[in-house]
Amino acid sequence: MDRPVRLARRVQLMLGCSYSRARREVEVGHVLVSGAVVTDPGAMVGAGDMVEHNPHLPKRRRATDTAPIRLLHLDEDVVVVDKPPGVVVHPTLDEEDDTVLARVGAAVERATGSHRRVLVVHRLDRDTSGVMVLALNHEAAEHLHAQLRVHAVERRYLALAAGDMAEPVTVDRSIGRPRPGARRAALGPGLGGRPAATSFAPIERLGVATLVEATLGTGRTHQVRVHLSYLGHPVLGDGVYGDPRRDPVAAPRLALHAAVLGFVHPRTGARLRFTAPLPPDLERVLRVLRRRLPHPLPPPPPARAGTAAASSPPPRRTPPPRAGRARATPAAPAPRRRPPRPRRPR
Repeated sequence: MDRPVRLARRVQLMLGCSYSRARREVEVGHVLVSGAVVTDPGAMVGAGDMVEHNPHLPKRRRATDTAPIRLLHLDEDVVVVDKPPGVVVHPTLDEEDDTVLARVGAAVERATGSHRRVLVVHRLDRDTSGVMVLALNHEAAEHLHAQLRVHAVERRYLALAAGDMAEPVTVDRSIGRPRPGARRAALGPGLGGRPAATSFAPIERLGVATLVEATLGTGRTHQVRVHLSYLGHPVLGDGVYGDPRRDPVAAPRLALHAAVLGFVHPRTGARLRFTAPLPPDLERVLRVLRRRLPHPLPPPPPARAGTAAASSPPPRRTPPPRAGRARATPAAPAPRRRPPRPRRPR
């Protein structure tokens, strides 16, 4: 089979079944092309494409039933989206089929009228919102991956961190795993620890919390969360590297947002930069913190070039005193003064 054929026809020949059954298997997401699930029966595949059938994959919903996602940019090579919180990037064995990949694929199909293969370039945690870029072909994906390897992609996050961060600081500490398969990453020396650098700048001091901008020098797993926890300012709502029970305000989810993403376009070479404002759920938390601040704190100083890297762990946060009745401290008695002696007549 040298000439390209439609995917449903290829599956029909591979399974030895009817065309209608082959089409149905493609539409429900049981067919992979070169390792990626393709749900368009009319997609053209060639002799070099590896087509696999796996009936154990979770069934996909049709594009018309998939939840929407906000597109920030779309062309022939890349698509940039504003990822909502609570959605995983790609399907796993125990996850539902509502993923960023599924939403982006459906959005691209609605916008262009044709199915396009969507490839993951980088990831955001399930509860992290913000700007993401995905590739629409292998050449664009490789070009973007190369930019990530040399740290040429601009990535800035906004985080609501516990405590008062008064000054900018840069953390240059490697991140690894304490053991294989551990959920929690750790500061080196961990298993397979890799260099990681993050620059933090306080944007708004709120007394019990701080709105922080984090600029990534590298891109390690949970990097912003690990480094902020190391500084003693864990992200609000972080149940892995912090303790939400001690947060000054209950956050509805991890208070972390990818606000800025900049990269070089794989085809044109133009420098692109995209921003996404803080989403409504984190804006509400920010308003609550502002109302709790009785007096405005002085603005944080501007970031200075060459900020010293954190080399020793800061002291741990001490829990607030327990609520109770305050005991009055008795005042010290005033010193007694002797009355003046009467003068004797001369």
